[in-house]
Amino acid sequence: MTTQADSGEVSPRFLTVSNLLSISRAVLIVPFILVILSDVPGRRYWAVGIVLLAALTDRYDGILARKYGQVSRWGMILDPLADKLCVAAVAIVFLVLKMIPAWFVAALLVRDLLIFFGGLTIQRVRGLVLPSNTAGKWAVGFIAATFLLILIDVPAPLISFALFASSLMLVVSLVLYVVRFAQVMGYRKGNHGRP
Repeated sequence: MTTQADSGEVSPRFLTVSNLLSISRAVLIVPFILVILSDVPGRRYWAVGIVLLAALTDRYDGILARKYGQVSRWGMILDPLADKLCVAAVAIVFLVLKMIPAWFVAALLVRDLLIFFGGLTIQRVRGLVLPSNTAGKWAVGFIAATFLLILIDVPAPLISFALFASSLMLVVSLVLYVVRFAQVMGYRKGNHGRP
């Protein structure tokens, strides 16, 4: 969504196909939790299917928004919010089931909370809604891949490597977000309030 948002072509519409896809991604948290905590035969594979479906909604909400001119302020909020809710929910469930280390969940939640409150600050002070950056999307992709590897129960060394790679992407995306936060918060000071 970055291109149109940066060019000012942002719609105020809420009910768009892309926004509904983002909402559906957040809704998929419920069946995921129900399945992974149940005794249903093959529950891990059902959970993999739900994660892949969520990944498809993440892939196509932005594509459809750009293709049909549906880039919106709501979309710039719903898309990253859905990502954060899904990732946090899966991480917490995995932590409860002892499938993932506590340090990784803590790092993930702290990073997402910092970005969330940073976004609220930018919106309150500057009246801007920033779209997700590329590094943030890559981080979500790495984390989703790590979760899939955990679900299909690959060997421990591969999971350890995936956790390391995901942690690195979390750090990189947070650093880039902090840089962008600083730029945006100091942006108009020398321009008399004009963008």
